[in-house]
Amino acid sequence: MSITHQDDSGYYRYRGTPKPDPAARQADKLRRLLKANRQRIAFNASSSRPLSVRLNQHIAQALRDGMKVTRLAEASGLSRWTIRTIGLSFDDLLPSGTHPEQQLAVIAALKSELAELEEAKAALEERRLSLLAAARRLGVMDDFELAALTALQSGDIRKMTWGLQPGLL
Repeated sequence: MSITHQDDSGYYRYRGTPKPDPAARQADKLRRLLKANRQRIAFNASSSRPLSVRLNQHIAQALRDGMKVTRLAEASGLSRWTIRTIGLSFDDLLPSGTHPEQQLAVIAALKSELAELEEAKAALEERRLSLLAAARRLGVMDDFELAALTALQSGDIRKMTWGLQPGLL
């Protein structure tokens, strides 16, 4: 932006930019935060899939090696029905000869890693909810733009944020 002002002594040229609108700044900040949050949620989801597959493979291998279903259910925190279903889905495994305590240790470690990822996911979803509540409360973006930024349905956003107070940005 350039403003020319004629005075007695000559010309003055102002070359600054006007201050941005506070609502536009808030909207840009919310867009940036929602986009980063969506990326973190996607990364979390893509990290948990391989861990789940590895856990399932170790459970199936332990079953194939002769470990009892109830013992595996206790170590993994899954139901016996789930353990049986996992065992039936891997029918081409050969006995590994690994000690049962080693298998239980690996299964417990994978289960704890999955639990950590679930906790991180819950924190990310709580942060997303807070950002959505702030955006709706400020009215700087409509529900469809919020839906595009979060990969949620606009109706779901309205339901999720109904009556929530926005958190600190």
